[in-house]
Amino acid sequence: MELLNKRFNFEEITKGYNCEPGSDIDSIEWFIENGHRSNSLRNGFGDALEIAKEIKEFSNECTKTIGAGEQIRSF
Repeated sequence: MELLNKRFNFEEITKGYNCEPGSDIDSIEWFIENGHRSNSLRNGFGDALEIAKEIKEFSNECTKTIGAGEQIRSF
């Protein structure tokens, strides 16, 4: 649930920014690498960048866990 909230917040902050809309991992990676070029002076840029890095970090941890054959969630 926390991840969904972060994605929602990222999308809300970046509305109107010069970047791909959405919060899929490709958009997040692009924003981290290139978002500063035309958005660094926009309101909320720092917050959006921090959220993007948190989402990317979560994605990286999931990838490591899956690659190791570990179960992410048990029911």
